[in-house]
Amino acid sequence: MTGSLFEDSSKSILPRGRERNWPIWLTLALAATIATTVYISLRGVALFAPGYGVLDRLLAVCLLIAEGFLFVHALGYFLSTIRAARGYHVVARRAFVETSQPRVAVVITSYNEDPAILEETLISAVNMNYRHKTVYVADDSTNEDIRREIERLANRLGCVYVHREKRAGYKAGNLNHLIQKLSEKYLAVFDADQKPTNNFLTEIIPLLEENPRLAFVQTPQFYANTEKNPIAFAAGQQQAVFYEVVCEGKNLNDALFSAGSNIVYRLEALRDIGGFDEVSITEDFATSLKLHLRGWKSIYYNRVFVYGLGPESLSGYFTQQMRWALGTLGVLRRVITSLVRAPRALKLQQWWEYFLSGSYYLIGWVYFILMLCPIAFLLADVRPLIINPVFYAAAFIPHLIASTGSFYAGMAARGYKPRSLFMGQILTFNALWILMNAAVLALFDVKRPFAVTPKGVSGRISLKYLLPHLVLLAMSVAAVSTGVYKLSIALDPAIIVNMIWASYHVFLLSMVFYFNRSFDSYQARPVFKEATSYRVFP
Repeated sequence: MTGSLFEDSSKSILPRGRERNWPIWLTLALAATIATTVYISLRGVALFAPGYGVLDRLLAVCLLIAEGFLFVHALGYFLSTIRAARGYHVVARRAFVETSQPRVAVVITSYNEDPAILEETLISAVNMNYRHKTVYVADDSTNEDIRREIERLANRLGCVYVHREKRAGYKAGNLNHLIQKLSEKYLAVFDADQKPTNNFLTEIIPLLEENPRLAFVQTPQFYANTEKNPIAFAAGQQQAVFYEVVCEGKNLNDALFSAGSNIVYRLEALRDIGGFDEVSITEDFATSLKLHLRGWKSIYYNRVFVYGLGPESLSGYFTQQMRWALGTLGVLRRVITSLVRAPRALKLQQWWEYFLSGSYYLIGWVYFILMLCPIAFLLADVRPLIINPVFYAAAFIPHLIASTGSFYAGMAARGYKPRSLFMGQILTFNALWILMNAAVLALFDVKRPFAVTPKGVSGRISLKYLLPHLVLLAMSVAAVSTGVYKLSIALDPAIIVNMIWASYHVFLLSMVFYFNRSFDSYQARPVFKEATSYRVFP
């Protein structure tokens, strides 16, 4: 075996001629922004209309805050769309003198990972077409049988095996323990399931060599197990929106943050900030903030070089979302504190991007408020919105068409189907209880242990873990039924509007049963059947 499991199969996900089409995206984004601004303005005015009771007013304020949150994040997305369509250009130099290749430490992190999955990653890393590299396995496994098997695997493949007894600092502590011993110039980091193509380093290192103030180069994460698993597929669609548009926009604002894998760091930059952040369970996001505060730069290179595994069960997806939400919301507190203490440490657009990223996972509470409003109206006659139905429709319908149309049209231009993207949105919606819980824990600074996303594991979870979800579903069904009864007595446009929303929420919540099934999971195929000593590289 002389080649990587994935040969030079890296693919660009940058559509050609995008610069020529930027006026189209500008028009769509501006139309969506204007329509949404008009709608939010009308909603703000409606808050002062007469006729609100105490509960009405309370829920009205919550609803306006929720819709304002969506407006801010939609604005951030539309701005990213415009910037990405107009100005994203990152091209690595193809001519790279092989004799001048700086030394690179390639690190695969592991914590009780399936050795068969890790084996594929190690083989791909070892076979990258880059001479001056050393592959390290930074193994934090606590299961002794798995630890010994990974150590034998690393030795068999010619990798350096590193294990520590004291596991402080989660993944960040694991990496910091290793980099204290390194003399290489750069550090390439991959998760246990992320398999690089053989040209990854030859494409990325030139970018770092060209700019001595460049702290890291991030490349996309691409799930390779989406064909037969709906959860991995939907999660992959969520990733696509982030890596296709959002990251390009952040790159142009010099606020691109690390995603923790498929990335190459400059070790000098990491040492300048004291290593990876060991406090946050999203050490990548927290470390990026520290680097930018110290004046280091970052680049997003939108070209797929690495193929990994997405979550294959609801439990795996929920574990991933809880970690990401708890970590990023925790860093949001640092963003706000840093802004107050040193407002000039970052540019305005950098603060803006970090605020958007840090606050995104409050979306769980936003979904809850949007779902609660029609339930409260239909079941308890609580009116969070008092407005002339004609005015409401005149403002809301253009906002809905322009914002959703702009999003789906922009992603369709990059090859993504609306139905596929909608599946990703549905999966996010069904994680609202996880995200709400994470927001509360982050608010009170409650620490949770680091948990890796299970790989190659599929199966359904018990309905008792979905009890809050099922209660909301039952309440939404009851709200629709009550609306039908009320319409039989008197025709009221407000009842019809709220019934439509409640019915839509019933559909979204019911999709949890579609996702909570047993699917075929990714099964790694071990290369080494026996404890042999042959090598897979020259």
